[in-house]
Amino acid sequence: MGKGVRFDLAFANKQIEKRKNWKKQGKRAGHGGSFDIDSPLAALTKSTGAVAKPPEAPSLPKAGGDPLTLGAEIPQWMIRAMETDSEVAFAATHKKVTAEQVPSPHKRRIGQGIKSEKERTNRQLKEHWLQVRIFFTLEVKFPSLYEVAFAVPNGGDRAARTASLMMYEGQKKGTPDICIPDPRGKYHGMFLEVKTEKGTASKDQKAKAELYRRRGYYVAIGKGFAQCHDEIAKYYNLPEFDNCTELAA
Repeated sequence: MGKGVRFDLAFANKQIEKRKNWKKQGKRAGHGGSFDIDSPLAALTKSTGAVAKPPEAPSLPKAGGDPLTLGAEIPQWMIRAMETDSEVAFAATHKKVTAEQVPSPHKRRIGQGIKSEKERTNRQLKEHWLQVRIFFTLEVKFPSLYEVAFAVPNGGDRAARTASLMMYEGQKKGTPDICIPDPRGKYHGMFLEVKTEKGTASKDQKAKAELYRRRGYYVAIGKGFAQCHDEIAKYYNLPEFDNCTELAA
């Protein structure tokens, strides 16, 4: 029998939806346990054959969308990314994916999350996945902003020595998570502090936000994906730098 993918992406998605419905109805698998949501995708990753890419360009993610949830099931936003982007689909259905195969690190990471329940259910990575989703959206929907946007590595778990070295190198408390140095309207650029829907900005973060606002930057604190997306979209829709047009506070 020839090697290659035996079940395509549509089949995997159909199986996932079936198992979700059975799980909601309280039905049990033959072994007496809950139905396995991840197995259809796991089966695909056993193959190293190429996944056929869709003939047309993938559609863009919609504004807003579902809040980031890290349950055992695959979040809807990850499933949508897999369905609408052939590179995410490739990353999700292959074991080892290189930068040559999928150049975008955000698409590769989404693929990792789809394949690994452990990664996507890690509570310490909740804000991480939110930021991955933001950069994926920047890349596919706001490419001109993505070209200059970068993340500022202030948060996250790290060893004490690493934290000290970063401070010595110039890292400063409270600096917003994302910087977009693209002048628009009356602003010199945009800073975005990323928070989960239940997260709150610290005293240092609020102070830095005010500092950058006084220096002529648009600074937003977004709680959850929908707010972060809306703030980016508002800034993107400003005209090129005119030293005049501003956004409502």
